[in-house]
Amino acid sequence: MRLALLFSALLTTTAVAGPVPYQGGTRVTFTPLPAVSGPPAQKARYIGGYVVKGEGTAWLTGLSDLVVTPGKDGVMIDTIGDYGTRARFTLPVRGTEGPLSLDWLRGADGKPFGNKSLSDSEDMAVDPRDGTVYVSFEGDARVMRYGPDLGGPGERLPLTGLPALPSNEGLEAVTFHLSSKGEASLILGAEVGGFWKCALDTYRCETLAGPTTPGFGYKLVSLAPLDPAKPDEMLALYRFYLPMVGARSVLRVVRLEGKRLRLVDTILRIEPPLPIDNYEGVSAVKTRDGYRLYLISDPIGDNDPTHLLMFDYQP
Repeated sequence: MRLALLFSALLTTTAVAGPVPYQGGTRVTFTPLPAVSGPPAQKARYIGGYVVKGEGTAWLTGLSDLVVTPGKDGVMIDTIGDYGTRARFTLPVRGTEGPLSLDWLRGADGKPFGNKSLSDSEDMAVDPRDGTVYVSFEGDARVMRYGPDLGGPGERLPLTGLPALPSNEGLEAVTFHLSSKGEASLILGAEVGGFWKCALDTYRCETLAGPTTPGFGYKLVSLAPLDPAKPDEMLALYRFYLPMVGARSVLRVVRLEGKRLRLVDTILRIEPPLPIDNYEGVSAVKTRDGYRLYLISDPIGDNDPTHLLMFDYQP
């Protein structure tokens, strides 16, 4: 969700500007962010980051989530955005630009959603068994199922047991969970508060007790798997913004224990001197020594750049 510059103590508001369609060009550029002097010692170590910009399009702003997949030429990044857009690009091992693929998320009729309330996609969850992608939406709070490339018509899941949610603080977070017995479910979180576990065989959702937020004004923006080999553990990203303070982000590890999400650890706080922004998406890639974490921003201002940050985490 894009943050407006005006902020009340309890609610954020969304900007109304939309993405600009193609104006020519299907490339993405990566400009390294300035080096950080004396980054704070944390459990996740700052590696660096980039300003990410698409040539001839503004679709690479308003991004809400990312899924990162390693490849021989770099890491492939799939993203979704506030206006029902989807983008795929590769952060190359060498070089500062690469190809960019853009399209719309689509409804059951195969058409783009057509208005902001229906289009506001916020988080993605991938079933590692077959690549099925689940996308949560904030305005019209729902989850839709797509094929591995996010293309084609989407299928709205007939979830039951969820409460009515405010249109601007709906299903901000979703991640896939596979139990030791092979039972598949989605773990959902709302920006307004609350967690649910929704079984994919019955589509029934049950409430989960969850940890309190990291502090006043922090709100949940993303859930993501940390390690497919440890399905009960997941990443939870929270954000905060006040004009006189700026943006702040907190990344936690939480664990599913029965009908509760328990806080395991706080591994990262993004505050000065780190590059602050409205980070809304997180994705983890397993490395030899731990995990490489990628965070992407939905810029605060309409004309602000999109930031991609990287951290190394060794539990």
